[in-house]
Amino acid sequence: MAKAIGLSRNTTTALIKECQQLGLIKPIEKGYELTAGCFINSAVRKTDAGIYKEICDFCKVKGVAAPKWDKRAMSVLLTKYNAIGLSRTEPISLTCQLDKRCKNLPEKVSLAYFIKALDMQGQYREVMERAEQAKRYKEEFKGFAFE
Repeated sequence: MAKAIGLSRNTTTALIKECQQLGLIKPIEKGYELTAGCFINSAVRKTDAGIYKEICDFCKVKGVAAPKWDKRAMSVLLTKYNAIGLSRTEPISLTCQLDKRCKNLPEKVSLAYFIKALDMQGQYREVMERAEQAKRYKEEFKGFAFE
């Protein structure tokens, strides 16, 4: 788990103990269950956090662990779903669309899964291709030659 969230094992263990003491999580068979909604990184913009929370809440209702935050996937979702606080019956709300398109969820979901369910694969593919190109460029760039 520490590797997945980019923290040391000791830091992760300390944070998990703190969250348990605060009643934010409880241990389950293969991990932990959130007992207080989603943890939102305060550095994340309010809209991003709101949309991600809708996905987390949807997963919780379906009895599935929430997907890991992915900034590229969120950037795609936010191109279409960027209004928070809408009624779940409002056709333009993310929750309404998830209710229509995701009757049953697999045991493990990712934000990419929801992108596919919401028929946004084309945009996601473009974002991932641009990221891959940028990565290749960075790896190939050896610096400037001064003569």
